[in-house]
Amino acid sequence: MIKIKNKKKLPFFEFVYIFLFFAVFFLISFLLFTVVGIGFLSFLGFEYNSVSSVIFFFLIYFFVTRPIDFLCTTILDMARYVNRLPYPAYKFFEFMLDFILTVLVMGIIDVFMKSINIPLRTEVLFAILSYLLSESMDFFNKDNSKNYSR
Repeated sequence: MIKIKNKKKLPFFEFVYIFLFFAVFFLISFLLFTVVGIGFLSFLGFEYNSVSSVIFFFLIYFFVTRPIDFLCTTILDMARYVNRLPYPAYKFFEFMLDFILTVLVMGIIDVFMKSINIPLRTEVLFAILSYLLSESMDFFNKDNSKNYSR
């Protein structure tokens, strides 16, 4: 029988640092998403009573869509690699899932929050623009990673 004398324990402070890192990361991404989202939605006809109601709207939107989006993307990735889903079909399904998720969540939040008003055309246009923005960010990230690998 082998006895292990050196048991490595993870210090409590490492967990605290990791938690703080992710908390700051999500806070920064939420703030950027909110500022860009307010700009997009105001341009498209989004009406609100106060800035706090907009922040609350995006807080709900952010925390509802991120886990669902992650789950949908994971399922699509598994379908792509297991079933050999062609890339154009993968992108089509990704767009449809993102579009439906965005319109559905924005519509549900709009029904329950009386301090905001989002017309259906604004929901549709925001869903399309947010998908195109995420795709352009992916394109530029892919392009930058090619430049760094040279």
